Formats: sequence, structure tokens, C-alpha cells
Amino acid sequence: MGFVPVRSGLKDVPGIRSAYRVARSLYRRKDRWLAWPLVRQLRCLQLRRVTVLYPARARGTPVVRYYWGCFLEKHRDDIRGCVLEIGNTSTVRAFGGSQIQQAKAIDIAPTSSEVTIVADLATADHVEPDQFDCFVNQFTMHIIDDFRAALYHSIRLLKPAGVLLINFPARSGYPSDGIDLNGAGRTWVYRWFTPAGVEKALADLGMTKDDYELTTYGNFFSLTAYMAGIPAEELTSRELDYAEKDIPLLICARVVKPFQWPAQSEQPTSLKVLTKQPTHALGNHK
Repeated sequence: MGFVPVRSGLKDVPGIRSAYRVARSLYRRKDRWLAWPLVRQLRCLQLRRVTVLYPARARGTPVVRYYWGCFLEKHRDDIRGCVLEIGNTSTVRAFGGSQIQQAKAIDIAPTSSEVTIVADLATADHVEPDQFDCFVNQFTMHIIDDFRAALYHSIRLLKPAGVLLINFPARSGYPSDGIDLNGAGRTWVYRWFTPAGVEKALADLGMTKDDYELTTYGNFFSLTAYMAGIPAEELTSRELDYAEKDIPLLICARVVKPFQWPAQSEQPTSLKVLTKQPTHALGNHK
């Protein structure tokens, strides 16, 4: 997040220059003035409504993407070597930088020139295993019907000791008419997750607690703001960063593939649609 500057030429116009300085000063102090009692009351009034403030979260940075960015920043060192992402490689390149030797994208169809692996992630048996040092799998698990098979293949594609950075939405919107996959079909939101459910899915795949680390993000207010379409830029640092374990918004996992990972011979492979929306740097379906 950050203050968006105006074009340099406009800042030289009398009036605009002073307004710009005031706006920049207010933004830098937003944690202070957004916490004022009167401002807090006025902010809460905007939530007394039955529809979202900003449909399709068309304004600013969605709260879940702020959280995902925090998680990737924390694990930036894992994004190295030969890496994989869904749809495109913008996220791994943004966080991996010079640590990356080779970046590839997987998708259900060759929707861009970056897609070098065409496969349904839930039925990816034909894709060679043990290929990648890191796989960034973002905002897909809730829109894959057979998410356990997709999780299995996400781990299978890693080299031993490779790292899967993945998220599981605990809450999201529900587009009733489905989600367009950029010409590769449609899918829907099938589920939301809990930390216990994610741990159960990993345990079912032979992972022990030494093999993964879960981080939950969110609280009552950030969840409410996200569902209302309020961007992260309009929340204070405390409102964003306070983690309320009983009300998670996003569950993130760092999973390390064991050297002796038990073979999974009976993984379900029923899903026929791999989900993605590759146009955003911090996620697919927000």
C-alpha cells in the first residue's frame, strides 16, 4: 500500500500543490485520524446497508491480497530456483526476483504465452513430479471442487524439500453466476476453509505438523470490511494486522515436501476444471 502521487506537472499548479501536500500528510497519519472516535463512528455508519460499498471490490487493494502480500514477503526466500505459478508468473517474479532461475505457469488452457504446462491441477497425473523448488498456488482452492486432489498434485510437483506457498480463503464472495476462466469455461465457489480443515487435508496426504506451518490473517473488522468491498488502504494498521484466531479471513500455509513422502496411490481425480484468473499480481479469484 502507499499514497498514489499525482503527475509531477500537476503538482506545480497553484492550489493543486497545496492540496496534494495536505492529502499526502493525511495519508501518512491515517492510522491516527481513522482511530478518532468521531471518525470511527462515521466509518461504522457506512456499514449499515444491505449491499456492498464497492461492487466487485473495484477500489483499492482487497484486504485478502494485503494479507497474501504480507505472507509472501515473510517467505520471500522460498521463492527461488525453478518456480511455478497458476496462470502467469507475475507474483513469483515480483517476490522472487533474481533468486529465480526459471519460472513456469500451469493452466487448464494455454491462455497466455507463459503457460508451459497445460493441465487440470486436480487431474494432473500426466505432469512429471519432482520438478519445482517452489509453487505459489494462490486463491484457487475454494473454487476447485476436488480440492484434495489439487492439493496432492500441488505437493507432488515439488522436488523433495520444495516449498508450496498456498492460501485457503476462510470467507469470500459468492458470484452466483459463476466465475469466468478467460474462455476456458466457468467454475464456482465450492467451499470456504477453517484451519482445522486445512490441517486435516494435509494430514490425509501424509503430511505431519513438522512439514507445514499455518498462518491465519483477519479479524471481525477486516472480514467485515473485505465483504463490504472496503479496500485495505482505508483500514488502519491495527485493523488490518490484529489476528483473531476465531474469525480468520485468510489461511496461508507453507508446506515443505518430505524427502520420504508416502506415495498417494488413490487420489481422487474427478475435477475437470482448473480454476484461475491470472490478471492480478496478488491472486486469482479475490
